[in-house]
Amino acid sequence: MNEKFDAADERNPEAVALFGAIWEGLEKELGADALKFPKEIFWLNGAPGAGKGTQTGTILEALGYAAEPVVMSDLLQTPEMRAIKAAGGLVGDKEVISLLFRRLVRPEYRDGVLVDGFPRTAGQVACLKLLKKKLDALHAAAPEKFAKPSFNILMLFVTEHESVERQLKRGREMQAKGLPVRETDVDPEKTRTRYRVFAEQTLRPLESLKGAFPYFHIDSVGTIEEISAFIRRTLSAR
Repeated sequence: MNEKFDAADERNPEAVALFGAIWEGLEKELGADALKFPKEIFWLNGAPGAGKGTQTGTILEALGYAAEPVVMSDLLQTPEMRAIKAAGGLVGDKEVISLLFRRLVRPEYRDGVLVDGFPRTAGQVACLKLLKKKLDALHAAAPEKFAKPSFNILMLFVTEHESVERQLKRGREMQAKGLPVRETDVDPEKTRTRYRVFAEQTLRPLESLKGAFPYFHIDSVGTIEEISAFIRRTLSAR
């Protein structure tokens, strides 16, 4: 791993404290021996309209994963998260990361898992690097018990113009079918804002991982079949 990323994280007291609190909580809840993470994780992210949902089946097939993906938007709708919001609490990085880590130690993900929608903030990126460092240390101390993890970033990318066009097209199609439509899929300015939030808050922190983990950049412009073929070629060479 690139040492400058490790050093940067060690000098980030907020990230170190956050990760430490999350890890300590997991150890108390599950026990240290239960914190066995998948030996391979692909962290999937993408610009709005880039086709993450459309291409998930292709990605899983190319990776050879049997387990269903861990989808962050679904995790945030769990009873635990709803209870926090119902009580007036905020679902911040600590709650999101704790929930995700707790899910990832399930046995069905041991051989490999696709995580859709994480990390999305600078704080989550920092904790992801600290998780990798922690898991590497556990493996070094007890290789017979803890696998050496492989973290990979998979980014589906489209330009702002393409993203806006796809979001609005999706909105029109949903309206034509009489289905509920998200507000950002019918308002051009809101679709642009959504893309720019992604570019500022998610894309930039994720790009800092290029020197830390294998980083697969997928240009998602083209037909569904063309993009699927490109994904298969890219991931088969990993």
